[in-house]
Amino acid sequence: MNMTLRYALGFGTMLVLSGLPLEAQEDSLARSPEAVSFPVSDPASQGISAEALAALVDEVNDYLERDLIVGGELMVIKNRHTVLHEYFGESDRESETAWGPGTVCNIRSMTKPITATAAQLLVDRGKLDLDAPVAQYLPGFKTEESGAITVRQLITHRAGLPLTILTSIDEFESLVDMGNAMGERGPEFEPGSRFWYSDIGTDTLGAVVEVAAGMRLDRFVTEELLVPLGMQSSFYFIDDEDPRRSRIASLYAGGMGKWKRFLDPDEGSFYPFAWGSQSVYSTPEDYGRFLAMWMDGGRVGDKQLLSEAAIERTLTPVSEMTMMGSTARFPTSFTGLEVFYGQMSVLHVPKTAVGKGPATILGHSGSDGTIAWAWPKRDLMVLYFTQSRGGGTALRLEETLDRNLIAPQIHASAVVPDELQPFLGTYVADWGTHMKEEFQVEYRAGKFILDVPSQMRFELARREGEEKWSFAIAPTLSVWFERDGEGEVDCLRIHQGPLTFEAPRKGTPHEKEYYESIRADAKTLAKYFGTYDDPDEDDHAVVRIDGDYLAVDTTAAVFHLWKVPINDTWQVREQPMISVSFQEEDGKVVSLTRHMPGGKTLVCKRIE
Repeated sequence: MNMTLRYALGFGTMLVLSGLPLEAQEDSLARSPEAVSFPVSDPASQGISAEALAALVDEVNDYLERDLIVGGELMVIKNRHTVLHEYFGESDRESETAWGPGTVCNIRSMTKPITATAAQLLVDRGKLDLDAPVAQYLPGFKTEESGAITVRQLITHRAGLPLTILTSIDEFESLVDMGNAMGERGPEFEPGSRFWYSDIGTDTLGAVVEVAAGMRLDRFVTEELLVPLGMQSSFYFIDDEDPRRSRIASLYAGGMGKWKRFLDPDEGSFYPFAWGSQSVYSTPEDYGRFLAMWMDGGRVGDKQLLSEAAIERTLTPVSEMTMMGSTARFPTSFTGLEVFYGQMSVLHVPKTAVGKGPATILGHSGSDGTIAWAWPKRDLMVLYFTQSRGGGTALRLEETLDRNLIAPQIHASAVVPDELQPFLGTYVADWGTHMKEEFQVEYRAGKFILDVPSQMRFELARREGEEKWSFAIAPTLSVWFERDGEGEVDCLRIHQGPLTFEAPRKGTPHEKEYYESIRADAKTLAKYFGTYDDPDEDDHAVVRIDGDYLAVDTTAAVFHLWKVPINDTWQVREQPMISVSFQEEDGKVVSLTRHMPGGKTLVCKRIE
């Protein structure tokens, strides 16, 4: 699967300002009502602690300093007043363009609630029936396998559909073609049986909207939602001539210390047409206008845009939300809440009130690094936008929000249980993408946590057996703590299937011994140094010393090797399922062999 297609998968989408010609778009904007504004106000006047807001700013600045993000924007709106609006870093690192007012982001899956709102508008008008079979709108669903799937199942991610069916970004001519193709393929499991996050399901919902509305999705959403809400910086970027293109931030992928520009808006639009799952571009302020409509019961000024019934349908929890492509529960750092999914809405619900009351928090996230939370009873919105894909900072910010703004009293009163005290501390990882990364074992708001700075904070759940835990969101991953001869904890080990990764505790004798044992000796390893042909990449690779390790330097990246005491092989630290061995003839190394999962091997001959 190519990089472009991989990017199209997951929590993400994009919006374009209708399929109208530019002059028509400008005319519709001219007719837009006065946009809802969020005037700047002193935090204290709105009952917000300035110290709490400063902690949020410090947190995001920390992300920037540690290179967890390239740039971003943070906005806090209380009682419809802006009490915090800060910009961080750059919207384009290569040109050193600062992230500033009006910067536009691809909000990816934050498009899903917008698509669902379009569907709710049609339900209110009697043009769409949530309990009707999708086949009533899309003939591709008139099959034995797909015929029973309903629109309601699409809008709740319970249609049994996969994440995607795309094999290339331009595979289909239109959204309706895409939806029909999904119906012809059929569900992967029984419709209605469980929640399964699906981009293609939301794209299909968008196709249903097009048929029911009698016009393209982007035009309907723009005319019936974006314009009435005054969301003038929100659009489907499918038209390279859109003047707002110049404000779009570049997208970065790769993670801490490895960010590379993945999409440059100057190179044109990514999406061939408006999708239901993604393709809307927006700003924090604009998305705040969208959330305000939900908090106001569907009203925009003196107009009832959505019925109260539509609001209730959308914000009623339907399913426990699970991780994408998994049955593991979706994590949250908000104290006392669980994550549920309604009709294309992420809902945080009190553990004690599941099925009994409304959600405490509503919102959604996008996989390019955007997220929005709204607390209706508090009249509070927090919007955090980046274009640093996979940085994992949104979940980190949840904990900072909870600690400083939402439930500070709970965090302040948390007491570490005596039995967990010995494990708290810093452990130094040195494998995969975690080279010399300091993991923290902590106790936060009643949870035992493994903090992986380049990813997220993972809650650990106790397993049977002393000093053994598993990742709450991935029970197959286990964490064991080891003690030295004096009974002091000196390392943790993470077990993933047949693989074990060790992280010695910082400052212990074991840390020094461990790193001395794995440090590469140039004299001993000199026989491996040289250039090897790489037939898989039609290129070559250089074996050399890099830091403490023997390394294979390729065009794509530098891979570090770790000697395995069996079979005379070397494990690739960045990709532990791959190993390398060297072959000799007459005492001279003549080739290296890559050993990959499934028994596949690739021989690279030494050329110098």
